[in-house]
Amino acid sequence: MLRRIGRITIVGSLVSMGAHGQDLAAVQVPGAHIQRTMALLANSTPEKRSRVRILFYGQSITAQSWWRLVAKDLQTRFPNADIDIQNRAIGGFTAPSLIATAEYDLYPFYPDLLVFHVYGGGQMDKWEAIIRRTRERTAAEILLWTHHWIGREGDLAESARIREIAVKYDCGLVDVMPRWQAALKQRNIEPKAVLRDSIHLNDEGCTMLADMIMPFLVHDPALLTDRSQGLAREIGLDSPDVKRMPGGGIEVAFSGNRIDAIASTQTAVGDLATLTVDGRAPAEIAGAFALTKPSNAPHTWFPAIKVIGHEAPLVAETWTATFLECSPDAKEFRYSVSGSVTGPDGEGNHKDTFVSNSKRVVIQGGDNWGRVPWSLTYSKKPMPETYKVTWRVVPLFADAVQFAPVNNPASERSVTLVKGIPNASHIVRLTPKPGMPLDLASFRVYRPPLATTE
Repeated sequence: MLRRIGRITIVGSLVSMGAHGQDLAAVQVPGAHIQRTMALLANSTPEKRSRVRILFYGQSITAQSWWRLVAKDLQTRFPNADIDIQNRAIGGFTAPSLIATAEYDLYPFYPDLLVFHVYGGGQMDKWEAIIRRTRERTAAEILLWTHHWIGREGDLAESARIREIAVKYDCGLVDVMPRWQAALKQRNIEPKAVLRDSIHLNDEGCTMLADMIMPFLVHDPALLTDRSQGLAREIGLDSPDVKRMPGGGIEVAFSGNRIDAIASTQTAVGDLATLTVDGRAPAEIAGAFALTKPSNAPHTWFPAIKVIGHEAPLVAETWTATFLECSPDAKEFRYSVSGSVTGPDGEGNHKDTFVSNSKRVVIQGGDNWGRVPWSLTYSKKPMPETYKVTWRVVPLFADAVQFAPVNNPASERSVTLVKGIPNASHIVRLTPKPGMPLDLASFRVYRPPLATTE
């Protein structure tokens, strides 16, 4: 059942984000709206270690060393959890740019917890869209924070919008702005005292920010909401949603866009079973592939291409765009595109939209390539004599059910059968290979709280 409230479509019985009586104070309670993740961490034991994925995402402030202090604190406080912490922030990418790279970095990674901050770049609608899409495409919990104070009036307005977004989308919120101002006032120092330039934090500033974020990453069972619990659920083999098939197969009915299989202590290592989703191979389901971020523009950390699309179904392969001709300032160029499976697939140029012969690659011209000429000006270095941009198409599904060995027998052995598919009702069927019994413990299904609006 779907029902529409304003611009947001709600899945099933979940209530409207931000429309259930909560206020700004509620999202600022330490641990608010992140208790599924914090419970995984806190309830891990030496005998049963949970796997937890945490992603820090944003731009240069998010990439600074403070996040390592937060990561170390989590690993110290929760030594019995297997924590995969990554930071994929891109310096200089405000929301209008980061909304493109989130397609590569954020949604396919599918974290349990997203820790997010970025500047709006004059387009806070793009800022909100990143959070909305995270709610539409993943079951991640989200912790936001407002800007630190450097004396810019525009940061006050953006921070106000971040507060509104936190309430609207049930995100935890660290309201850094007033805390930062109070800390500066208490110490009688100017904003620049904790900066290394006009905006970036020095070591003292990084410590300040970490000290403001860490207290919010706490376990408080009283704060666990039905919405957080509904993001992911375990399905045991005795569940009515699980059907045993002739020959030892298993069929699982679920609602969501991701399902993991969890091994038992008896589950063998190796190729156990094939799978279908809704009667088809996973590769045939919409959303079952993702692109990795394109390689960097010359001499910089920016991806050379912001957005790469496609009009035809994808296959797993590596793509290369090779520059054929290029002006000294890189403002005019031609390139060819080739896939490791598809083969040579056409030529394009800097200004026009390129659609490859197979239609597996679509690249807009103009600003979509803007970091290439910018990189030469920034670095004061010439265009390389040979230059290529590469990216990969990667599957978001398992070709076969395989459980890799783990170093610690207490660690969870699990495999994502499929993720990123439409957030709807599905049936996954596992067919065992000859002589390979499916001695599984359970399944875990993930259900994003919002239906896709675009």
